[in-house]
Amino acid sequence: MAADLHPHSKLFNELHQTYFRIHRIDRNKRAPEWSIDKTDRPYTVFWYVHAGEKTVKINDVSYHVQEGELVVFPSQVPFEILKSKEKGLDHFEIALENRLGPFHLMSLYQFPIITRLAETPETKQLLDLWQQLLQEWSPEKRNPFSPENGKLQFDLNQTIRLLTFNALTLNWLQTVLSLLQPYAEELFPTVDTRFQQLFYFINDHLAEKLTLKRLADEVYLSESHLSLLFRKHLKMAPMEYVRMVRMQKARELLLSTTMPLKQVAETIGFDEQSQLSRAFRQTVGVSPAEYRRNGDHI
Repeated sequence: MAADLHPHSKLFNELHQTYFRIHRIDRNKRAPEWSIDKTDRPYTVFWYVHAGEKTVKINDVSYHVQEGELVVFPSQVPFEILKSKEKGLDHFEIALENRLGPFHLMSLYQFPIITRLAETPETKQLLDLWQQLLQEWSPEKRNPFSPENGKLQFDLNQTIRLLTFNALTLNWLQTVLSLLQPYAEELFPTVDTRFQQLFYFINDHLAEKLTLKRLADEVYLSESHLSLLFRKHLKMAPMEYVRMVRMQKARELLLSTTMPLKQVAETIGFDEQSQLSRAFRQTVGVSPAEYRRNGDHI
């Protein structure tokens, strides 16, 4: 009976959690002919352009990025990098998962794709933090505690180093959000709590058989009412959303683990690997294996 007094306690506790995880940090000097075919990523990619210029397409819209600009490649949004004729590109880059509860920060507040940063103390602070992160970064920080002989060892010195790095990352992210705040299209986004509850439920049960009836029962709505809410607020059907979340999880597992494709399929609720391959190609445009092979260049 006591559990029924606070049916959403897990939801509201988790909404206070800011989740961030860096996948890669670089400073790259790209040749004019450098290009990337159309693809997407399960995390947000940030650039700061030190010098040069480049034409990119994000969600099929062309942008000409130049020196002094902060560029955001949103999670799960298709992009491509086009060849240049003359100038190359010198830029900072961070690939970062960033969420408030279940929501991606860049999408939640609808920040612009490109923002020209003025030469201010705040911009200098951002670049200084970026340089510090670059100096401290190593790929091992993606998975700092790896099992050996079936056991995990939590070395205290390693834990302290990880916390120090995470504090630096959080400072960097806070500075980015502060610089972008004047340009956010949505400063006070609101979400129906039933959606929030359902988002957690879907994430927690991806490996299981999810049907429209099961989703509707979870939030005590009829199937037709739930479908109406999804189309009104998310512009998609409930099962389309489930498919989108499964493809997002597939992207994450392909790029952050060496998990066999059959196991990836089972983890996100597909009975067969062939079902995953077909759905992934329809959504992303390439096979899961090809996505994994090409995954670490942005």
